[in-house]
Amino acid sequence: MSTMYVDNIVEKTSGNGIHIPGHALQTVFNTSPPTSYDTMSSGSFAATNVHVTITPKASNSKMVITCNVHVDTSSGTNCTLAIFKDGTVLTPKSASGSYDGHSYFNHYNNNRMLLMQAVYATDANVGTTSAVTYKLYVKTHSGDILLRHDLTCPRIFVQEIAG
Repeated sequence: MSTMYVDNIVEKTSGNGIHIPGHALQTVFNTSPPTSYDTMSSGSFAATNVHVTITPKASNSKMVITCNVHVDTSSGTNCTLAIFKDGTVLTPKSASGSYDGHSYFNHYNNNRMLLMQAVYATDANVGTTSAVTYKLYVKTHSGDILLRHDLTCPRIFVQEIAG
């Protein structure tokens, strides 16, 4: 095995960058402003204000999306959280149709439940070098949930990985 020592790597053509498959090209994040909360009560997926826009450096890149949000529920509430890309859910439905999101929880006791929920998604082939928006959507199956912005501000991160 050989060892190569370098002090500086310079792109051959200005503006093209350096492309190494599997390495991070960029990371973009957005933090929602601190407000009280958003009440979600839709039986179908509804958009939240938690989103981030990224302009991919290459059309064959892969995206890793991570979102953190506080969810406040009451007894009998359950919901699905999912990441959408430009209005289309990234997770396909399961064969049974019972799973269609990235995170699902169900609350059965008599007290409120407050949890910090992480939602993860991947976009295996971004397919464009134009701006793409990733947004958190919520679908309640029973009851209402609150997305709490007053405890910690929701954050969404996107990391572009070279294809």
